[in-house]
Amino acid sequence: MSKRKLIGLTGAALLMTGVTVGPAFASSTPIHAKRSAQPVTVTLLTWENPQTNHQIMVSMAKFEKLNPSIKVQLIPSPLQDYGTKLNSMIAAGQAPDIFELGNNNEQQWGVQGLLYNYMPLAKKIPGFLGHFFPGANVNWRVHGALYGLPSLMNVYGIFYNKTLFAKAHIPFPKNGWTYQQMFNDAQKLSGTVGGVHQYGLYNPQDSPFNLGVYAYSAGGTPFANSITNATMVAAGPQFVQGLKLFQKYIRSGAVTPPTFNNGNDESLFLEGKLPMWAAGQWNAEQMIGPGAPKNLKWGFVANPIVKRPSTIYDCVGWASPKSIKDPAAVFKVIKYLDTTQYAQSLPSAPVAPPAYQPSSGPYYHVMIASGHRDFVAGLDWMLHAPNKQPSTFLETWGTQALQFVNADWNNLLTGQAPLSTLNQMVTQINSVIKMNRN
Repeated sequence: MSKRKLIGLTGAALLMTGVTVGPAFASSTPIHAKRSAQPVTVTLLTWENPQTNHQIMVSMAKFEKLNPSIKVQLIPSPLQDYGTKLNSMIAAGQAPDIFELGNNNEQQWGVQGLLYNYMPLAKKIPGFLGHFFPGANVNWRVHGALYGLPSLMNVYGIFYNKTLFAKAHIPFPKNGWTYQQMFNDAQKLSGTVGGVHQYGLYNPQDSPFNLGVYAYSAGGTPFANSITNATMVAAGPQFVQGLKLFQKYIRSGAVTPPTFNNGNDESLFLEGKLPMWAAGQWNAEQMIGPGAPKNLKWGFVANPIVKRPSTIYDCVGWASPKSIKDPAAVFKVIKYLDTTQYAQSLPSAPVAPPAYQPSSGPYYHVMIASGHRDFVAGLDWMLHAPNKQPSTFLETWGTQALQFVNADWNNLLTGQAPLSTLNQMVTQINSVIKMNRN
């Protein structure tokens, strides 16, 4: 049995916690606002697999034809080795001109003055920043600075098995469904199958941040009062209401408890054995195309609401060390990566919608062509939700705060800890925030 924990990182940022940042980013080389007359080589480090890197470079070859004075050099590094490789490059003072990173690292390294501020260059392009999905580039800003560009959006909805829903005579869920409807469906879909208990909903989105979504949707306040630079956390009456609802359906066996080993959820869903599975949109890639399970009939719906829409999201992106020699050339590459490149490469590897809205069409078209217009509708519902909340703390003090969540949250979800423990957890986290703000 594995214990579900909130470790405070998403995507490849998970592998970057060991990165030591500081003097290795420093450089005595002056930063020039203008490109030199000599050809410029811009180095690019990604965490993508070889196939995706190939698609990226096919697109960048087109960029080089349009911009013959700039050459893009790929430094590939698979996800499992990404943190190690980036760490060694930074330690050696050889940080690439552009690298992928998570929103939390961008916020933290930006505050430390380690990343290049692209806001002046971005503002020179009329309307450019206004074309990102709501909240994307805003939550990549640090005190008005823009330390990179958000690239791909991650949201978390509910994949469901249409065959099992039809067998139970349950209507397919629709965007805007409520938490109570979700739990009612999960209860009807749970039971004993082949002598083994089957839950109706696997991997429920039940972190404090997800309960903050419930609280806001019910008319209350989120868990953290800001995606970036949070000044406090709260667990008001609506938060407690949501917690009690989760406790009820965990006890009833409708949803998996926090101690459940969710390691096989993906394969079991692909085999058609899970009624509902809460997961990120990237999982849809393997459910379409030639290698997709032939007998799996699946659907996708946005996470539920109480009264008003809200959603958890996170966004990875591209950034540069402060010491880059030719910011204008590097920014031109980043802009192309964020816009034209994704429009060209994502149809071959449809893992996530681009943060830059005008480039999302090809990704959406692939999903619609696969017969999953409901998937696109669910994504669009969440991406345009007026209220977005973080999947974890993005601030430098996040790891300190999450130790209190990891200590108590599972016991709160199962009802083994009293509500006074929740108040204590909130007080402890707010003390960490206050200590780090002084």
